[in-house]
Amino acid sequence: MKKILLFTLFLLNPLLSEDTIQVHTCYGNAHELIVEGRLLDENLFIERSQSDSKSTNLWNKLGQMLNSEIKNTPMTLVLDDKPYFTISDDEGYFLFNIHEKNNSFVNKQSLQLFLNERNLSRSCLALVLDEKEQVGIISDFDDTVIISDVIHKLDLINNTFFKNYKQREVVLGMAERFKKILAENEANETSALFFITGSPKQLERSIDRFLDFHHFPERTIITKKAHGDKADSFFDQISYKESKIEKLITFYPHVKWVCFGDSGEQDKEVYERIRKKYPQHIKSIFIRNVESGEILKIY
Repeated sequence: MKKILLFTLFLLNPLLSEDTIQVHTCYGNAHELIVEGRLLDENLFIERSQSDSKSTNLWNKLGQMLNSEIKNTPMTLVLDDKPYFTISDDEGYFLFNIHEKNNSFVNKQSLQLFLNERNLSRSCLALVLDEKEQVGIISDFDDTVIISDVIHKLDLINNTFFKNYKQREVVLGMAERFKKILAENEANETSALFFITGSPKQLERSIDRFLDFHHFPERTIITKKAHGDKADSFFDQISYKESKIEKLITFYPHVKWVCFGDSGEQDKEVYERIRKKYPQHIKSIFIRNVESGEILKIY
């Protein structure tokens, strides 16, 4: 069944280098870059239409979840003509963590990724925040900027598997709210917007397309590694989110964060614990009530 599904998806959407070398996160500070992604043998993402049926959406979503990875394979990253090397793990995931004490990375650092055994390459831009004081945003995704109905499980299943990103409902006004906050920074500053979601990395592309479709600012999306080496816990959302937020705070010590979440899970508790631990780094906290839709400032 899996082979038939993957073969059909390949015929519908031929393989490109961006499909084989998938970049999940690509960001950095003045002296460190983090590039994460996955090597895959098939194109799992097909562009969607607002008229797609539920069965079409389910078929496509299953295609995103069923992966044929390129495992234990050498990769090269080239930055300013300097090569860096890594090897994908048993699930095809790769990580480059580049430290340059004597150099300073620029706001949008261009780099090139190579998969030599397939004669494939792709470029990407690392979103780099300089060392100026600025305002950043840390946001949840489900029920914070997109209506998912996490607390109503049947609605959650319907939204997740039977609707595509063009059919999903956005939380009105959130894109404009984020743009207004980021406009407090100097013009031409790199967008300090980070989404931290418990969704698996297989859905990162759908999330990114949704945010593009609704005109959200440039961003970094941090998704959950559900399997493979150093997999994130599937059930412990609190520890997962806290660890990712703490990493951003220590990685960008000059940023004052505005945090967004919702009342459907435990975002309020997570943010309040982080604020108590790092009070000088949290500027404000907003929580969206999933029942009323009201967005309240709690700090």
